[in-house]
Amino acid sequence: MSSENNEPKVWTFYSTGEAYGAVQCRDEIRDGDVLVIEREQVIGIAHTWPFALTQEHGSLHTLKEHVDPRTWEDGKYASGVALAEREAARLNLPLPRAGGTAAAPANESKRD
Repeated sequence: MSSENNEPKVWTFYSTGEAYGAVQCRDEIRDGDVLVIEREQVIGIAHTWPFALTQEHGSLHTLKEHVDPRTWEDGKYASGVALAEREAARLNLPLPRAGGTAAAPANESKRD
């Protein structure tokens, strides 16, 4: 596998807690990769503070209402959001936060 492949990957986890920990510890998971936690009905994006695009978020951060994840940080996450939309459609999970309202993770609602 080429290290120059910048396309996001899909990672599947049992829980949002497991996903959060993996993003923090596993070098192969890059910012913008898609996190799928079907059991909790969560689709998220890998980031220093991994965030959910679904209404359900579990242990992932939530996004502020006024920021679009497609344009946030100069569009860095746009391809990951597009891939997340395809995964959500496959699992029949709505992505209200990917439809134009989303935001920077900051210190919002990470559950302990």
